[in-house]
Amino acid sequence: MKYLNVFGVTILWSLISSISLVHAQQSDAESGQNYNITGNGRTAIIATERQKKGWYEGRYNYSPAVRAGDYIYVSGAVASARSSDGKPISREEFKASVRRAFEGIKDILAAGGADINSIIKITSFHVFDSPLISIDKNDQVVAMAEVKNEYVGEPHPAWTAIGTTALLPDRGLVEIDVIVYDPQEK
Repeated sequence: MKYLNVFGVTILWSLISSISLVHAQQSDAESGQNYNITGNGRTAIIATERQKKGWYEGRYNYSPAVRAGDYIYVSGAVASARSSDGKPISREEFKASVRRAFEGIKDILAAGGADINSIIKITSFHVFDSPLISIDKNDQVVAMAEVKNEYVGEPHPAWTAIGTTALLPDRGLVEIDVIVYDPQEK
């Protein structure tokens, strides 16, 4: 298991990033299903039955997102290398993977009644030196910004991009963590 120390707090990295959120899937929320769980002044936002069984009730017992008052904290969505030929992925393949991650975030936010344009903070963790991608650090961040702009309009959210040595799953290239401001009384 990997641990990450951020500002003196040790986080079990596999807890945050072990489940791949990048698989595009139709949200059960679109079909009227509601898997959200409320208690102790907060709501666990769960978009699909797969997330409920695999993430919330699964091995690590965590929520895809949590609403606390007017804020929603979304667990990291991982964009992975999906090359079938073993070669490093291209810039366009990387962007496609980042799109899948943003689609997963969008589905989770919809299950919580929020819009992806309500994102106020993004933190991304990049494996810049991965042999699984053919673009350099700067181009990776620029490509992610281009995809982010397809989903989140102006004013742009705050964003911190952090380099790391590895993510889970093993082919993970970037993990995207977001905070949303979504007032309950609109």
